[in-house]
Amino acid sequence: MVGRSANELNKDEEARSAFAIAARSADPVVAGRAMAMQGAMAVEDDRWADAASSYTAAASKLTGAEQAQAREQAADAAAKAAEVRRLAATPRPAANAAATPGNPPVNPPAPPAPAGTAVALAPAADTSPWTIAAGVFSTETAARQRATTLAKEAKRAGLPTPRVFPMQAANKRVWIVEVGSFTDRAPADAARKKISTADAVVAHSRVPAPPK
Repeated sequence: MVGRSANELNKDEEARSAFAIAARSADPVVAGRAMAMQGAMAVEDDRWADAASSYTAAASKLTGAEQAQAREQAADAAAKAAEVRRLAATPRPAANAAATPGNPPVNPPAPPAPAGTAVALAPAADTSPWTIAAGVFSTETAARQRATTLAKEAKRAGLPTPRVFPMQAANKRVWIVEVGSFTDRAPADAARKKISTADAVVAHSRVPAPPK
C-alpha cells in the first residue's frame, strides 16, 4: 500500500523502491501485484519491453482473473515493444537535395506540427471527483479491452460501467479508463478494494469538464 500511495503522489523513485521490495515478498499475491504495478509504471514511461517482462512475472505469481489480465497486458506490451523495434529499424529516407525551379524535391518535407499539439498530460484538478483509475493506453482498442475486462467486476461491486475517453499527452493521443465517480476519497478507496485489478488506483478523475 505504501507503493501505491507514493505512486499517486508522483513520487516515482519512492514508488519504484516500494514495489521492488514488495515484488520479493514470499506472498505470491503481494509479489504478483507489485510486479503488475512495476509493469504499469513501465508503460507510463513507454518502456514496453520492461513492461512485458514485469507483467509476465506478475502472471507467474497471480491466479484467476488477475493472472489472465497480467498475461493480456504482457502480450499488449510485447506487441508494442516489437512495433517500436520495427519502427527503429526502418531506414529513413535521405534528405532531399536543394530544390531548384526546374528540379522540385521529390519528397517535400512535411509541414511542422501545429503549435500546441504536443502537450503533456496535465495532472487532474484537485477539485475533480475521485475515481478508480484503471489505466492509460496508447490505443483506443486496448483501452476498451481493459474496460470490457473490468465491466463484470464493476457490476458485481455495484459500480457503473467503466468509461473510456481520449486525452492528449506529449506527442501522442492516449485513452483513459476510469470506474466510478466519488465526492470523497473514502468511498472510492472502499470501492477499489472490490476490484481485483492489480494496477488500478484511486485518483482524481481526468474526465473533461462539461462545456458551460
